[in-house]
Amino acid sequence: MGLPVLATAPPASAATITRLKSQLAAHPTDTARVRLLAALCYELHDTSPTQALAYGEQAVRLATALPDPPGLLRSLLNLGSCYANLSDAPYALQLQQQALTLARQLHDNDGIVRAYTSIGGVHHERDDTVSALQNYTQALRLAYAKGVRANTRLLLFGNLGNLHSYLRNYPQALLYTRRALNMARTSGDKPGESLYLAHLGTFYYQQGRLNTAEGLLRRAITLAEPLHIPRIEAGHLELLAVVLLLKDQLPEAETLTRRALLLSRQSGYQEGLREGYNIMAEISERRQQYQQALGWEMRFRELNDSLNSLSRLNTLAALQTRYDTKEKESQIRLLTQRGEMQQHRNRELWTVVGALVLGLGGMGVLYTQLRKSRAALATNNAALQHATHELREVAASKDRLYAIVAHDLRGPVTSFVGVTELIEFYLRQGDENGLRRLPALVRQSAQSLNGLLDNLLNWAVSQTGELVSQPEALPVDSLFAEIEELYRTTAQAKQIELSTLAAADLRVWADRNMTRTILRNLVGNALKFTPAGGRIALSARPAPDGAGVLLSVADSGRGMDAGQIATLLSSNASVPALTANRNSRSGTGLGIPLCRAFAERLQGTLSLQSAPGEGTTAYVHLPAPPVS
Repeated sequence: MGLPVLATAPPASAATITRLKSQLAAHPTDTARVRLLAALCYELHDTSPTQALAYGEQAVRLATALPDPPGLLRSLLNLGSCYANLSDAPYALQLQQQALTLARQLHDNDGIVRAYTSIGGVHHERDDTVSALQNYTQALRLAYAKGVRANTRLLLFGNLGNLHSYLRNYPQALLYTRRALNMARTSGDKPGESLYLAHLGTFYYQQGRLNTAEGLLRRAITLAEPLHIPRIEAGHLELLAVVLLLKDQLPEAETLTRRALLLSRQSGYQEGLREGYNIMAEISERRQQYQQALGWEMRFRELNDSLNSLSRLNTLAALQTRYDTKEKESQIRLLTQRGEMQQHRNRELWTVVGALVLGLGGMGVLYTQLRKSRAALATNNAALQHATHELREVAASKDRLYAIVAHDLRGPVTSFVGVTELIEFYLRQGDENGLRRLPALVRQSAQSLNGLLDNLLNWAVSQTGELVSQPEALPVDSLFAEIEELYRTTAQAKQIELSTLAAADLRVWADRNMTRTILRNLVGNALKFTPAGGRIALSARPAPDGAGVLLSVADSGRGMDAGQIATLLSSNASVPALTANRNSRSGTGLGIPLCRAFAERLQGTLSLQSAPGEGTTAYVHLPAPPVS
């Protein structure tokens, strides 16, 4: 098993953050305020990156407006670190490249070294070790130049130690980690000394020298205990527990892991809880306590999934912050342009006044020109506002589609990950019956993922207007038989009765692929929201008005209220919005709107009839084949 991930720097104390916020409240908009905002961004960028973004963005805007180039440099570096922690690597690199350019203009050696180090760190996180090493090498060339701070060198050496360890270049990894450790000791940095002792312990663990690793980790824990920094202490305890686990010292390994779990709970350190659950699962398995091992493994999986979701939400929040910032900058530019236009118009008016004074004879001509100028200005202003509105509509539509894709890919992909973990678990236990059940799970996950991707592709194509309908006479009973065959296994697995009823001579005039997509989505939704032991019935009959065929998909699920139905069938948005309650009947967010769009393309309609607790029936009205 792997080791828990070590933090690269100790978290900021609550007292430090409170002090900085207090000073910020008392400061006017000057260069000192820029530095306070940048400092708050730095102190929060590891533990609360989304909160740090607000301070970083404010610092960049204020430093740009003053102007304050040195303050802008620090603000760009700290803000770049925030976006890197939120997995927005492209924008983080853009900010750090801006900082590097500014540092060169200011001849700021510390800024240059830190910018190269930060850029290398982003490349390392993306597994681009070649680019990471190139940037670290650039930073090394100036590491001891005039003006480079000790903590900047400490960050560089620590990162180099991690990179060389990752590349299994152990002599270099040991060299740079020891340099970082010696610098921390020389400066009296106890948290840093504790961290780099633990890094050394990790190094010797990777070499298989477990006794040396154990000794270093025990010294790191001794240093960390009086500091009362739960994240550091919990991480060290888990590292030592892994080493003891490999040495078959299970009782102490369990004791240390439970201590780490307690510290992680008290401090809200979710990553520490996740690693603790993983270690406890391994300990239980070593003791052949498979039921307990499965319980710890389930806790680990649930928390890991939750943390991955939180990471995606943080990334989306970072994207939203970027969008809001760009929108404000656009508004400022727009106001500036309007001001310039107003000044230009005022100059024209003074010209008109001068012309009137010189001679009333040209007044009619000048008045006509002024009216034309105002009309053109009003037209341009209206066009600019219309373009701005359309841009915001496109941005909102794009963000909603990104959110739908991020949410709906999570389920099938997580299922695949769970299957791989179950394979490993069953293999360890020698459970052949469990392994035999896995192909059905893989097939179900693959069908779910395939249906989702089909919906996304069909929706995108339908919105561009490139999807062409090719209607033909389709026998309804054959369509129903195809759908029943597709979903029979899923229905049996959920103990749901799936039935079809259609006359053999009943036909619809429709495009085959579009009709399949409609039926597949409606039956898939019904299976999703129908409990075990329920019923789903597909039926078809001539429409009551005699003009077409009425297809229906009825389920015995929990049903929907009128508000949910109205939301699903709404045609106000080009991309359907995610509902606040993901447990509602909203499905993937694309299925029902796609069905409605396809039904309308086929000259038909889609309607829903439902009530809470009474199931749902979807009606699709399609035209009958033309009479020959």
